[in-house]
Amino acid sequence: MTRTRLPGVQRRGQIVAAARRVFSQHGYDGAKTLQIAREAKVSEALVFRHFPSKLALYRAVLRQVFLEQDERWREQGVHGEGARGLASAIHTFISACATDADDPARHDTHRMTLASLAGDGSYASLIYRRSQRRHGAAMDAAYASARAEGGLEGEPLDVPAAAMFVEHVGTMMAAIGGLPLAARPYGIAGDDLVRQATWFCLRGIGMPDRIIADYFASLASDT
Repeated sequence: MTRTRLPGVQRRGQIVAAARRVFSQHGYDGAKTLQIAREAKVSEALVFRHFPSKLALYRAVLRQVFLEQDERWREQGVHGEGARGLASAIHTFISACATDADDPARHDTHRMTLASLAGDGSYASLIYRRSQRRHGAAMDAAYASARAEGGLEGEPLDVPAAAMFVEHVGTMMAAIGGLPLAARPYGIAGDDLVRQATWFCLRGIGMPDRIIADYFASLASDT
C-alpha cells in the first residue's frame, strides 16, 4: 500500500500529534519511537528524519503544549475583579475540563499530566511551575480582590496551593470524561456536573454560598 506524500510541515505535525498520544499513554520513559512511528503511520526512519531523538520530539510536544497553555489562560483566566471575576474564571475552567474529552489533543494533555505523575513527575512539575510563574501574580490579585469585598471568608488559603487544588479537580474530571459512560463515577453529567464541581471548588476556596448562588443566578438572568 502506498502512502500519500505530505508536505514536510504537515508530516511533522502528524508525527508530533502521534507522539503526544503515545507520551500521554506511556510517559516519556515508557514511550518508544517505534510506537510513535506506528501511531503516525510512518516509518521510524521518517520520524528520525524530522526529529534527531526522542528528546527532540518530546520538546516539540512541549512547545505545542505551552502554546495551548497560554491560549487556555487567555480563555479561562481571570477577566474581572472581585468574587464575580474569580467565580467566572473557575467556572469557565471547570466547564472546559468537563468537555475536554471531546477534544483529543486537550484530553491527551491531561493524560500526559497523569502519566507524568505516575512516573518521575518531571513533565507535570514543568507545566505547574510554568503556569504559576506566568500567572501567579494575576491569581494573587484575584484572590485579594475577592477577599477585600467579602467574597472569600474563613481562613485565608495559600493562593498557589488553592489554585492547584482547583486544577486537580479539573484534570481528574477531564481524564474521567474520556472513560465509557458506565465507568464514570459521578452519577451526574453535563451541566449538573459542571455546576456541582464549580460549587465544590468555590466553597473550597472560602466563597460563601450566598455569593455562589448570586453568581449562578446572574448567569441565568443573562441568558
